[in-house]
Amino acid sequence: MTTPDVRDWARRHALEARTAATIRALSRQPRVHFEAGRPWNGDTLLPDGAPHLQTQPGLDDPPAYRALADALALRLLRSDARLHQDRISLLDPVAALIFEWLEQWRVEALAPERWPGMRDNLRRRFEQWLFRFQGSGLIETRTGQHLFCLALMARGRLFDEPVPERLEDLIESARYRMGPLLAGPLARLRLLREDQAAYAPVAAELATALARWFQDLAGKEKKRPPKRHLDFSVALLPPGIDEDEAAGQAAGGSPAGEAAGSGYAVWTRRHDRVVEAASLVRPALLRDYRRRLDEEVARLPWSLSRLAQALRRMLFRPQPSGRLFGQDEGWIDGRRLAQLIGSPDDHRVFFRERDEPVAQARIALLLDCSGSMRHHGPRLALLMDLLARVFGRADVPFELLGFTTGAWNGGRPAREWQAARGRPEHPGRLNELQHVVFWSQAMPRRQGRLGLTAAMKPELFREGIDGEAVQWACERLLAQRDERRRILWVVSDGGPMDSATALANPPGFLDAHLRQVVRHYTRERGVEILAVGVNQDLSAYYPHSIGLDLDGGVTMQALLALIRTLAPRRRRP
Repeated sequence: MTTPDVRDWARRHALEARTAATIRALSRQPRVHFEAGRPWNGDTLLPDGAPHLQTQPGLDDPPAYRALADALALRLLRSDARLHQDRISLLDPVAALIFEWLEQWRVEALAPERWPGMRDNLRRRFEQWLFRFQGSGLIETRTGQHLFCLALMARGRLFDEPVPERLEDLIESARYRMGPLLAGPLARLRLLREDQAAYAPVAAELATALARWFQDLAGKEKKRPPKRHLDFSVALLPPGIDEDEAAGQAAGGSPAGEAAGSGYAVWTRRHDRVVEAASLVRPALLRDYRRRLDEEVARLPWSLSRLAQALRRMLFRPQPSGRLFGQDEGWIDGRRLAQLIGSPDDHRVFFRERDEPVAQARIALLLDCSGSMRHHGPRLALLMDLLARVFGRADVPFELLGFTTGAWNGGRPAREWQAARGRPEHPGRLNELQHVVFWSQAMPRRQGRLGLTAAMKPELFREGIDGEAVQWACERLLAQRDERRRILWVVSDGGPMDSATALANPPGFLDAHLRQVVRHYTRERGVEILAVGVNQDLSAYYPHSIGLDLDGGVTMQALLALIRTLAPRRRRP
């Protein structure tokens, strides 16, 4: 994996922001936004599961996002989400995908004629999807041929448009086989497309029949698609929330974190602790780590002063800090008017307001100290050290934090649960948290410089319960009662993992909690959370995330530039 280009992340973020703004304008729904690459309307995930709408970051261009905006706006305007969900919840995954597709085509077919640009965007998006389908190699399989045929026939019938002549030969055999199954239902759907309540039962019945058809085809499939299909896929999963989030809902009633008032459970907190990193390592070993780290920093070619100046330009704003008296120009100082009589040549009777640059943000870095990050320890310590130097020179308030567990495989909480009478099901989190303070605002500089080197000790890294760690770090930022921005960087290489908790609870229990904690603090509390994935994509958990290749070197310029892409948000009272 190569070191990512921040411009790619910023471009995708800008596309999503413009897409959300377009949907809000067309649908008159003010709460539409993108989160972790998915569109939401308030707390409701918008249905973007139709195959021709699924975007692929890095491959899709602005016209694809314009079509997505038009399609989702029509969905909000012309589709009753509750009626649709009542039907789709009764279907299996393949039938749900087809039902979702049929509903999306229904609303697209109802695009007003007074919006010809919207109709053109939707048509071009579907043609682009057809082109990619052909180039992927999937059409060379029997299942792919019939799926391609379904897309052309169903959309053509609902839009009352003929199948393009250039594509008729590709679907001739599949059309012959599927014609009897599709002809009658598609004709009824065409007549009922204005009435969703009448349309939905017919669409659900057709989707169920087609699901059986495709499952039989897949069972008989002998020819595999060529490898070039890997840059294109048709996700045969039910639209809406993913499986992990659904599991979290089943576990606690909703996938919300404690901060958001959900059913996330903890077996016991008696063994949780917050510790200073320096207390976890022998002093002599800390001094040795510090010496090695200083040698590494000395070999770096960067100018830390320039980075600090760049950070000050991004985060500092002038604030009034008093007045400068005895000036040659400015506002007249009434107390010095008598000076003009005694010394007519002395014109220093003015004053000016004095402005002093003040940092407009507080920054915390939260380091994932799970076992899979162990071999990155020296690089992580170097990253924290460089950030501490830059933030210190720029006079930006900062903290360096970390999270791990006190034991492997649950430790004392897991043993207590196993010994409990009846051993209650779904006990919640079954490990002892160990939140680590590498460098705090109240800590002396010397102690902080030694503490951050504790990341070089392999025994520090155990398991990771990310949701509660993010909540802890956000609460530390919010504890400072001022109007500064709160920025949290989470450095991690994947989702939460604790073996004891995972075995005793439904799948996705910790994942769902992390997503909801991030959603609560970004949307309700105004904390700007940015995930830095170590050789990993974290967009499934965090609305703002980039990748970082620590083995290729720490790119400080790229990390600091990310602050510019985060728009400051006003914290809600």
